[in-house]
Amino acid sequence: MRQSGCFAAILFVGLNGTGIALAGELAADQPASVGGVESVCTGTSLEARSDPRWDGYGLRLEFSGWDGHYLGDEDVNITGNGQSVNIHCAGPWILLKLPEGDYKIAADVADAGHKDVTAHVPATGQARIIVNFPNAGKIAGPDSPG
Repeated sequence: MRQSGCFAAILFVGLNGTGIALAGELAADQPASVGGVESVCTGTSLEARSDPRWDGYGLRLEFSGWDGHYLGDEDVNITGNGQSVNIHCAGPWILLKLPEGDYKIAADVADAGHKDVTAHVPATGQARIIVNFPNAGKIAGPDSPG
């Protein structure tokens, strides 16, 4: 029994090291397969946002709050065209290599709330969807608006 438990642990570590995201939790700036779709969680720095690799992804989701500030810590479900992808991302961008078509996106952002949006992924190029939570990230204080 000890050998099989050890083998299972080695197999899990081995699979996790291949870039396959087993539970939809994406490591920053590391492309991984989630639900059979190449996905990446990124956008935490200017360098990461300007990475030319991201141009090859058909869908870019950006999460923002009050005054355009980027948000992170989102749980996202993308469905459509026979695809169903569940992702957790700590950063403000999620990129996916999805086939052309229309998709429904359900997003929950920590301390911000829930939003449902739709996206059309083109045959070429990239769809950029900004999911805005206008009240998230407001700074409370005497000088803050509203």
